[in-house]
Amino acid sequence: MEFIVYDSLERKNMPNAEIILSERNPFDLTLKGVDKNFRLAIEEPTGFGRGTTKESQDLMRAMMTAHLLAPTMPENIYTNFDFHFSELLDAMYEYYGKKKPRIMKIGEGRVQPKIAGEADPEQSLRVATSHSGGLDSVYRIAKLLENKETPLAVHLRNLNFKGNAWEAEASREQCESWGVPYLQVKLRNSSGSTGFDTMKTRDLLLALVVAIQGAPNNVNQVLIEGGMGSDPRNYHFSESIEVWSWFNGLLKDIGLDVEVVGVDPGDIETIGEIIDLEKQLGITILPMVQNCFSAPFQMPNNRRKWERETPTIAQNSSDHWCGSCHKCRRMTLGRLFYHDPRLSGVSGEERGYFVKDTYDWIRKYPHNADLLSESFMTHLELLGGIN
Repeated sequence: MEFIVYDSLERKNMPNAEIILSERNPFDLTLKGVDKNFRLAIEEPTGFGRGTTKESQDLMRAMMTAHLLAPTMPENIYTNFDFHFSELLDAMYEYYGKKKPRIMKIGEGRVQPKIAGEADPEQSLRVATSHSGGLDSVYRIAKLLENKETPLAVHLRNLNFKGNAWEAEASREQCESWGVPYLQVKLRNSSGSTGFDTMKTRDLLLALVVAIQGAPNNVNQVLIEGGMGSDPRNYHFSESIEVWSWFNGLLKDIGLDVEVVGVDPGDIETIGEIIDLEKQLGITILPMVQNCFSAPFQMPNNRRKWERETPTIAQNSSDHWCGSCHKCRRMTLGRLFYHDPRLSGVSGEERGYFVKDTYDWIRKYPHNADLLSESFMTHLELLGGIN
């Protein structure tokens, strides 16, 4: 049977998709295109899936397929492997008001994926947490350490399309510094799923990777970023409370004795909590956060401005923060408001410059409005009123 698969911008309207599973890697899927293929593969560890059921590994392939298809959600899907858990695709399509897809076989030659075998017993850890190295993920670990709980931190590398090397290095260094067990799962990701499209499936994919990677450690709880909701107009499929309730039940059914829990840390208040946790736990946290949206080549120019206008803030802020993007301004705002001792020498003039410049930045870049929470704006206003 011949059919057309579109790519690039035309991919938004493609009616058919062909998903090819590699014969060598049971977690290597390619969406075939005319001029370009879209690929999602778990490259490391090579034994990914050890210690889990066949059904868990089938669900992983279904989840990866959903991530590849999420930007387009085509009507007809052709696969060279036996596709299980079509209910996952059905639920995603229905959530976005799409008709359930038809899943069909390609020819007679079927790839039979190798099932990952048993795992050697490893250190028993009750909790695993997804760990990007950013503020929210370090908050989750700090709160667990406060409660005398040592988690397994799992970093999914290359899920995003920029800053991956920085995130991987920062997340590893953080865990080594805090004595937290750390594992990295490395993706080869040319899926084309970016921006808001990524959120359709991102958190489900992330949680399942962490649950499977944590299985040899007898993990029974997985923590991810919270902030879920019920309104499809405001929350994507992987952010839906109802979807998570269903997904947690599915995990139990396939033999993963685990519950995924979303931890919603708040916004600027989180920085104040972490400052207190640093004092309580006697560890360094904030300077190690991978916190910047800027591309590496932009950072030196951005920092020069702060070194000139707010030298004390710049001198006491990590070199891997640009100071000007949303995440860096969020960090500076929280540190100033909640009295980070590293910024105790900041003058009223420097603080005032930061507040004025941030208001100017908000006016100059109105597209950032969606990133600015009520907490951000409230704290900025209050900081501006401090003499």
